[in-house]
Amino acid sequence: MHLTELGGQFRVGPSRLAPLSRKNLSEQIIDAIRNAIVEGRFRPGDKIPEAELAEQLGVSRTPVREAFKLLEQQGLIEIRSKHGTYVASMNRAEAEDGLHVRAALEVLAVRQALDRLSPQEWDELCGRYEAMLQDAWRASDTADAVTGIEFDIAWHTLLVESAGNQALLRTWSMAGLSNLIWSFEFELYPLDDVAFKSWVLRHVEFLDVLRSRDPDACEEAVRSHILIKVDDVDDVDG
Repeated sequence: MHLTELGGQFRVGPSRLAPLSRKNLSEQIIDAIRNAIVEGRFRPGDKIPEAELAEQLGVSRTPVREAFKLLEQQGLIEIRSKHGTYVASMNRAEAEDGLHVRAALEVLAVRQALDRLSPQEWDELCGRYEAMLQDAWRASDTADAVTGIEFDIAWHTLLVESAGNQALLRTWSMAGLSNLIWSFEFELYPLDDVAFKSWVLRHVEFLDVLRSRDPDACEEAVRSHILIKVDDVDDVDG
């Protein structure tokens, strides 16, 4: 490493890589916690020790706290005053309410995307969805929960972005809707071959309807695709 003087100030020479931004570091911590939950290393109700997590990830406690705040907003963890941070537990009422909110916002996203995208752009969107589904199928072949969840998040994010409505995207993101049920997903769909592939097939059926470009059918498809999980939550809770 070497420093070069420039205008009375010192800057790092080209041999040194730029440090990660605080935002990127927090995102990496979020990914690490999310993946640990999906893989079952953190279970609903487990305490997440801040100091130990910071040590394991090789970071200070400040970005860990920042990540915790974001994860709490997204409903993935609970910060209990004077008691610590815990993985969120299944709560049927909250899960169902969140699914209804998410469905309403994604119905709006589909409607606006259909209005604002040209037929060619809509076909390109469906083509991207189909290509992304290949990752989901590969994940189902190897019971790769992390890749499966990453596919689901990436697709629904792309769908909302396609509406071209920044207010909608901000609302959807601020509410943590892209990761609303990360902590519940594989309680609902255990990692066995039949359940995982059935989950992927739901996406295939959703894509088939989207290709029709029929507004009413597409709205109903996205609503049903999300709200079918209400029944799944009831089954787990019962």
